[in-house]
Amino acid sequence: MVNRSALLLCMVLVFSFFLPPQLLQWQPDTITSGQWWRLFTGHLVHLNVNHLLLNLAGVLILALLFPRFLPADRLLWITLLMAAAISLGLLSLRPDLASYRGFSGCIHGLAAILAMRGLKTDRWFSITLLAALSVKLVLEGVGLDRSETTALIGGPVIWEAHALGFASGLLIAGAGFIRRRTPKQSSLE
Repeated sequence: MVNRSALLLCMVLVFSFFLPPQLLQWQPDTITSGQWWRLFTGHLVHLNVNHLLLNLAGVLILALLFPRFLPADRLLWITLLMAAAISLGLLSLRPDLASYRGFSGCIHGLAAILAMRGLKTDRWFSITLLAALSVKLVLEGVGLDRSETTALIGGPVIWEAHALGFASGLLIAGAGFIRRRTPKQSSLE
């Protein structure tokens, strides 16, 4: 069974697909002129249905790999932090980028967070996932493994968003924002 918060996230992504993307996409000139919400909403809209389906598959794969996904409240705050980090990073690293749409950067961040959290329970799986994502990011960074995806989603793969998402996920995990909840001890004990 897929975690409820992962399903809720998928529903938000599907709902957002039907909103006008031109009003929500990440776009530097509109962000710097005061439309700050695009720092967040640009990650909710997609280039086409294939792009949306790839991102939905990514969320569902993570939910299946990590059945104890993240509670909805933490997922919300973590996603907002990652979206802001990715967006601000893109503003700094890619001043030439005219626009951006998609949740894949956040998916890379969620994968990093879930793998870091899994180090305590399934060390080798988590290390393997982190290593595989690192190799994927290096391949994307040098220009390999992007042409088929570019054709499928109808636009370029912005590998920097993936790298920024992965890095922000590692930082968030390292900062302890994903601590497991432990029941409060009773004063009667």
